[in-house]
Amino acid sequence: MRRVFITLLFVFLGLSALTGCSPQFQGSLTGRDGDGTGPKPIPGQPQITSLSPSTAPAGAQSFTLTVNGLNFTPTTTVLWDHSTSLTTTYVSATVLQAQVPASLIGKPGAALIVPSPLGTFNFGSTFTVSVPPLTGNGSYSLSTVPVRATDMVWDPASQRLYLSVMNQNGTNPNMITALNPQTGLFGSSVTAGSEPGKLAVSSDGTYIYAGLNSTGSVHRYTLPSLQSDIDIPLGASSYGPYYAIDLAVHPSNARSVAVTRGVSNISPREIGGTLLYDDAVARPLSVPGFGAGSGNTIDSLLWNPNGQSLYGIDTVLYMMSVSSAGIQLQTKTLAGGGYNLHFDSTTGYLYSDTGNVIDPGTGAIIASFPLNTVQGGFNGNSIMVPDGKLNIAYFVGQPVYGKGSGNYAIAAFDLTRFTLLGAIPVNISGTPARIVRWGNNGLAFLTTDPSLVSAPADGVYLVSGAFVTSPTP
Repeated sequence: MRRVFITLLFVFLGLSALTGCSPQFQGSLTGRDGDGTGPKPIPGQPQITSLSPSTAPAGAQSFTLTVNGLNFTPTTTVLWDHSTSLTTTYVSATVLQAQVPASLIGKPGAALIVPSPLGTFNFGSTFTVSVPPLTGNGSYSLSTVPVRATDMVWDPASQRLYLSVMNQNGTNPNMITALNPQTGLFGSSVTAGSEPGKLAVSSDGTYIYAGLNSTGSVHRYTLPSLQSDIDIPLGASSYGPYYAIDLAVHPSNARSVAVTRGVSNISPREIGGTLLYDDAVARPLSVPGFGAGSGNTIDSLLWNPNGQSLYGIDTVLYMMSVSSAGIQLQTKTLAGGGYNLHFDSTTGYLYSDTGNVIDPGTGAIIASFPLNTVQGGFNGNSIMVPDGKLNIAYFVGQPVYGKGSGNYAIAAFDLTRFTLLGAIPVNISGTPARIVRWGNNGLAFLTTDPSLVSAPADGVYLVSGAFVTSPTP
């Protein structure tokens, strides 16, 4: 009986020490404190009770933060996330003003704003850096044509898109087929062997060239009927037959086409060089591919409208001259980046999918579009198309701060001032691979999935309306 009494006495004394009124326990111990209401500020300790504003979009400019609270003094400093001291102006014992630089709100997230000096427990408020909204003109329509295709081009003469349809497509596989973007309906088609690849349309609308990957050739068809015309054999290397990595029709001679040749299943693939064919005959001079005494790895071709210069790109920019004898490499510069080049005759500049603006005379980058203004920029590779008549450059990409794998954005930038005009969200499947302008107020972009995982959902996305012609600034 005596042992029981002594044990109860010690338990009673221990509880009295924890729950006594003097002194009050300051802080938490395994989630508990003296009266169950959480940590208590020390008398006179500076406290922050609210912020104005309490949120800002990522990428916003610097701003003044009004901090409301208690026990502020002229020496109290506002701390961003406990560590970064902000330039602070004392207004009163209950109000401070702090300058928040843009560098602190570059990415979405949350920061705890507390006053100095720091103590064991600090009493502050949370500031939220939110994902910036996409603010584009909502007067547009978006439709999808489900089709698995390798490439897509626009022919202004026939007002049709043309697609090289994959073998894996459920209907009309291995076809070159026309698509009316106004109706979303397919038109004339032609069988193109197995796995048709790259496409190129002549500027006068008389021919379309198609790389036939299974036969190692480029085939020419007449437009708009898609009648078979000639076949251009690309030859072979010791590693296997060549195929057309890219095609580009001479701007003033529909019977001449430049081809950069590669071999499948080897790396680097660009070993066949770049040649210029007149009908099915190659001109004598060509630009060697990788391993032929050079490190040339040209993936994309683009003509200067004068027909005397040809450009190629991978991670660098290749500038080539063209004569009746063929093609000669002039210079290589580091102005590349991206897998496609675009030329706008209104501005006279080259544009890359990564946002670089390039002077074709010198190969120098003269500007870059601020893609990071679209929700932190784009994950992976974006695709773009310029339109000098509208003075707009359009980009499609997946924003860094976007939510979900299918959330992409179409962004419009001023083509000459490089400022963001607006952006709209689009939910797509697959990876955007090609974008073109069609008609007066249309965009079309093609998505593909090389792994074929999402084959049923790939297709052509058709956008039309006010966003394309007059984005909201």
